[in-house]
Amino acid sequence: MVESEEKWKEKYQHLKKLDDLILQCISCGDCRETTDYTNDPQKWGVCVAREHTSGFEPFFGRGKMQIIRSLVQGKLELSKDMSDVIFQCPTCNACSEACAYEIPTVAYYEALRAELVDAGYGLEAHVPMNQAMVELLNPYGRDNKEKSSWLEKLDFKVKDASKEKADILYFVGCTAALTPDIQTVAVNTAKVLNKLGVDYAVFGDREVCCGSVAMRTGDRKAFNTVSEKNYEMFKKMEVKKIITSCAGCYRTLKVDYADILEDLNIEVLHTVEFLLELLKEKNIQLKNLGINTTYHDPCHTGRHAGLYEEPRELLRKIANITEMKTIKEAAMCCGAGGGLKKGFPELSLEMAKSRVQEAEETGAENLVSICPFCYRNLSDAIKALDSNIKMVDLLELIYQALN
Repeated sequence: MVESEEKWKEKYQHLKKLDDLILQCISCGDCRETTDYTNDPQKWGVCVAREHTSGFEPFFGRGKMQIIRSLVQGKLELSKDMSDVIFQCPTCNACSEACAYEIPTVAYYEALRAELVDAGYGLEAHVPMNQAMVELLNPYGRDNKEKSSWLEKLDFKVKDASKEKADILYFVGCTAALTPDIQTVAVNTAKVLNKLGVDYAVFGDREVCCGSVAMRTGDRKAFNTVSEKNYEMFKKMEVKKIITSCAGCYRTLKVDYADILEDLNIEVLHTVEFLLELLKEKNIQLKNLGINTTYHDPCHTGRHAGLYEEPRELLRKIANITEMKTIKEAAMCCGAGGGLKKGFPELSLEMAKSRVQEAEETGAENLVSICPFCYRNLSDAIKALDSNIKMVDLLELIYQALN
């Protein structure tokens, strides 16, 4: 018995907001058929969840869309078993790129996750993470005062956004601010901005998590809590331009905050977008470092936001690039996103290993990206594989090229 539209919309408050295309999927299988990774847009099919799990229907796009359709038709009920499958996905958006009907699949997966969380079927591994985000303002369960520790590594002062006005807010993000090995992302970003004479400020230990992990893992209450805090902080600062060197923060602020920030008229840019424009405007030449690199497209800057050429344009100015087999829209996901690294760490690491091995095939000594979370997971894979390739954030190379 198919449930009436009124009944299922009352039952599934998150899915009802996306009802337009729920029945659009025709189960053609384009999101799963290609197992040979290729750069040919006609042969996209880079579902890392399918490649690294059992490969059964629920683990890739067609199956997940069928689950959603069956829910609204009253043929299935939410359950713990469903949750265990639905969360084994990094929400990389490759299935959406492959879809001839342009179904925004990840939006549906995230809505389904929100339904599961509200029904009490969220992953237990995600609960402390999202709780810490609300109570401590970061998902790592750390004292938020530690978010200013990276500033101590600078030999110059950075404006405090909560006290001083600046043209630009640099939104650091929790991973770059709190992870010792990845603080170099924040440090090099600040050094580059300072060297170029940019008027910018940071919130330091007052910075509130953007809420990306909560949105990806279905905890809308946690997301709404931190997004409202950020809205008030941005409004008080009267900021008009936000830059970030974190792909997750970029996607969240640019896409998930779009409606929230509409009345504030704030422009959100990844640091590489901002720097490319600034370097051209000031006619500043970067030194070619003469190193061999390959570039990894983070899903949150790439498939989620279309940022492909800007990082490559900057990288070409300072290094030699040999592209991997899968790039841009067809790039293999590193496996860190969508709460996967927290919920299924072994699966996440296996995905990262595949990406590192693909990078090794290029012969490059450096694997470059613009995402602290990709940096973290790919670095873990490099260590696990005992690989000689080096993980590098693009801002580190830009800073070297400016000196």
